[in-house]
Amino acid sequence: MDDGERAIEIERLLSRLSELKARRSTLVSEAQDFAAMIHDIRAAFGNPYFYSGANQGRSEHADESVANYTGFSSHDVVAPTVLGLLRVDRELRKIREQLRGLGMTTT
Repeated sequence: MDDGERAIEIERLLSRLSELKARRSTLVSEAQDFAAMIHDIRAAFGNPYFYSGANQGRSEHADESVANYTGFSSHDVVAPTVLGLLRVDRELRKIREQLRGLGMTTT
């Protein structure tokens, strides 16, 4: 790869890095919003957890906990954001590695 090709590739990677950082920021904000609304989400979509009598000594609440258990439907609300963050972080690592290979350091 000559200097011109290297410069073009670095510019392309830096541009993609910038896009991914912006996307990551958006996803982190969404995740924080979901965290702030966790009680509302569980009220609308159900409780994905329950405690049995053997589970951490919470047997006094076991019947109520099982009665309110609705499976993982509340996870469906948050999962796209979490999976998006994982994909973005994976791509960010890959691009940073490529830039390091071209002699560039990033944050």
